[in-house]
Amino acid sequence: MDVVLTLADIHPRDRLAFWYDVACKVFVDHECRVKTPSRFDVTVQHAPLGDLGVVNIESAGLNFAQVTERTITNAEDDVFFLCLQLSGTATFNQDGRETTILPGDFALLDAQRPYSCNYPADWKQIIIKIPHRSLKARLAASSELTAHAVRHEDSVGDLASGYMSMIPDRIDTLHPLAKSQIAEHVLDLIALSLATAGRKDKPAVSSGRALVLLRLRTAIESRLGNPALDPSMAATAAGISVRYANALLSQQGTSLERLIVSRRLEHCRRALEDPGQSHRTITEIAFAWGFSDLSHFNRRFKAEYGSSPRDYRQRFQS
Repeated sequence: MDVVLTLADIHPRDRLAFWYDVACKVFVDHECRVKTPSRFDVTVQHAPLGDLGVVNIESAGLNFAQVTERTITNAEDDVFFLCLQLSGTATFNQDGRETTILPGDFALLDAQRPYSCNYPADWKQIIIKIPHRSLKARLAASSELTAHAVRHEDSVGDLASGYMSMIPDRIDTLHPLAKSQIAEHVLDLIALSLATAGRKDKPAVSSGRALVLLRLRTAIESRLGNPALDPSMAATAAGISVRYANALLSQQGTSLERLIVSRRLEHCRRALEDPGQSHRTITEIAFAWGFSDLSHFNRRFKAEYGSSPRDYRQRFQS
């Protein structure tokens, strides 16, 4: 992971200003308080994971941070922050709710609505930056899911927490394709955890259905490179019927066939944007993600993204 901020070489009197200058770019424009400026210290590391951002943060002396209506007007990204506590505690307030998370717990915050964070002592967190569209595709009523603690004592929460906590130590060694797949698994685990732990929440699907959807998406994601993957194969791999799979996906505005094609197109799009894959031909990329007809791929790609694969790639290669 890249170190995007460290205060070790900054004079204590300048650290808060330096923090504002960098942190507001990495996270979101905000206000904060430091009780003891002389011991204020923060280290922030960042790495992309598919469409997600993984931030590893360690703080001494940062006691309070808040996002207000004023600071939100300056924000550019529509993202959620999934905050996983590694050490210390954090108390979050958003949407009229307050929750405190302990090591191993996590909670969701919406960067586009006011919230506050209180840290009574030194702390460490992993923060997953999630585009709104990615989480809302899995859960409805996201405003009812913020500032709810997912406890590590919960079996699903513990699985999600353990999985996410391993990512910072391994992310630099992962192949781009593996990163994209892992990002999907992370999103599914987060959605399932929030759906089962919300108590008062009203997620798009029940926890039982969320588990089935998780199996279905995992089955699809792990087989995208197989040109034989179709709705029947995906449903069979998930242990359900095509009819039931489509009924579940209809609640998210899609179907098995559309989901398979959209996931293939998404992986191809990322590959075309990636300078590290510029040596691969468009045909190679399309076939690697399960398309068996280049003309069909070109048509579907242009319909989805508004330009041909060749023109799309040239925008990122120039």
